[in-house]
Amino acid sequence: MNDKIVFGQYIYRNSAIHKLDPRVKLCVLFMMMIGVFLIPADNFILLGIAFLIPLTAVILSKISLFKYLKSLKQIAFIMVFSFAFQLFMPVGKNTTILTTLPICFSYVNIIVCIFILVIYFLIRRYLPFKFLFFLVCLIGIIYLLRYPILGKAFYTTKLDISEAGLIHGSFLVLRVFVIILASTSLTLTTKPTDLTNAIEWLLMPLEKIKIKTSIFAMMISIALRFIPTLFNETNKILKAQASRGVDFNEGKFKDQVKQIVSLLVPMFVISIKRAEDLADAMEARGYIPGAKRTKLVQMKFCIGDFIVFFVILALLVGLILGRCGLYAL
Repeated sequence: MNDKIVFGQYIYRNSAIHKLDPRVKLCVLFMMMIGVFLIPADNFILLGIAFLIPLTAVILSKISLFKYLKSLKQIAFIMVFSFAFQLFMPVGKNTTILTTLPICFSYVNIIVCIFILVIYFLIRRYLPFKFLFFLVCLIGIIYLLRYPILGKAFYTTKLDISEAGLIHGSFLVLRVFVIILASTSLTLTTKPTDLTNAIEWLLMPLEKIKIKTSIFAMMISIALRFIPTLFNETNKILKAQASRGVDFNEGKFKDQVKQIVSLLVPMFVISIKRAEDLADAMEARGYIPGAKRTKLVQMKFCIGDFIVFFVILALLVGLILGRCGLYAL
């Protein structure tokens, strides 16, 4: 298993979080997602309290914190872009302006900025801290856009950094961080089979309207199980093609498209082959879609499950009542 891929992995530990019922953990995740988005956009105290819930799960799970932080790597750029978008977004007249950044576009500055970006994309695969180096390059480009190197600027403008933009941007990033941390704690501490059973149990009322929830739950379980496997297969194909002299970062755009096609074709073949093998294995074991099946391990609620569920439910109800105006948050 590739350690760089966190989504879909399960790591066994003898912890209290692992022993919780998967139905409770799934319900807690849904309540966390609802509760985090109900928190007012400027109330960092409530967001901090919400952050303590997944942080407690991380500590009690006995899994390294760096394993959880790796789940943020894939969306780090989106979070930085969202923060910058909120930071420089135009605001109302009554908002306090913290500072104003003058932006000056000159031909020399644009050429230097393009040169920095080209150098970064050429050497980024050799860098140990790619994201940190990207931030350094970004700060350098912003500095170059503020002060023309040679000649006069052919276009000038300004970007206002407001207090509201800083608050909203920080709150948005922290909100996404809390949700990602909570969802990662669910996948790392819950077996895919248990997660399938929990989803099937929660969707059981849909059976009344003739919806086969067992099929839907099985599809989710298979997707969670094979996402890391397909990533590993992709990594193997990339290394195999690199050993034969293929470089996806060099060559013309037309050549790069052909190289990507040479990657997609074996990936589709491997996916279809694995799907056929899985279908044969399920058929050999007597799996019938939609049929009622017994389970080897029956899920049972314990006292700890009820305590966790009702504590989170009480916090969610209190937050909803606060948002309805029954008391001040």
